[in-house]
Amino acid sequence: MAIEFHCEHCGRLVRTANEHAGKRGVCPQCHQSVYIPTPADELEPLRLAPVDEIAERERRRLHEDAVRLAEMLRAEREVPPDMPKTGPLPEPLGDIRLDRDIETLVTDYVLKMASGKLNEAEDLAREIRANAVRAEEVIERLSMDELPPPGLAKIPRAVLRGFLKQLRR
Repeated sequence: MAIEFHCEHCGRLVRTANEHAGKRGVCPQCHQSVYIPTPADELEPLRLAPVDEIAERERRRLHEDAVRLAEMLRAEREVPPDMPKTGPLPEPLGDIRLDRDIETLVTDYVLKMASGKLNEAEDLAREIRANAVRAEEVIERLSMDELPPPGLAKIPRAVLRGFLKQLRR
């Protein structure tokens, strides 16, 4: 009984003896190297393990919990659309105000880097490095956060970490 298959390069129907199954040969039309498949009737069907219903339910429950938690975290970071837009925070907030300003500078830096505005990003980097201690705390927190701030959500995680790493230099 012969094996029939189509050449993967030129598409010609090729026939060969069963003894060549599983080996490589040369197409008589295009002379390219081709794999000679094993006849389908000789293949043993793949036996699947039975589904563990308990483990599957637990996996689904854990996945739903993770999705719910991620949504809660995302909702905490977003500003509600009905919240009135007020001016800058009052100065008496001290350290919190400084951290928020530095986080804004870091966010702006990353966005400038991502959009290729390197000169503007370098100006922001100088301003950030002027507050090195606070900047290091903000950069560390942003590097460790699973969910980046909403403004940085579209930047791939590896790229974001690379930009933050550059700020530490």
